[in-house]
Amino acid sequence: MDKFAIPKENIVYLIAGLGLMILGYLLLLGGGADSPEVFNYALFSFTRMYVAPLLILAGFAVETVVLLMRRPIRLFKRKQ
Repeated sequence: MDKFAIPKENIVYLIAGLGLMILGYLLLLGGGADSPEVFNYALFSFTRMYVAPLLILAGFAVETVVLLMRRPIRLFKRKQ
């Protein structure tokens, strides 16, 4: 019963990719005007237009790479 579709070492990277996507979506929140007659320029801020979409795409890229890798991803070698 030790046959998972994803190696146990890659679960950390799955969570990291999910965290990147959640952070990107949180950066997209807010910025609406209090009244419809007033325009709020915060809607087109640098964070909303560039940073948040890049974080979301990076999260999807991490998720895709981790799901397609059959072997565990090891960025740091452990001393045994």
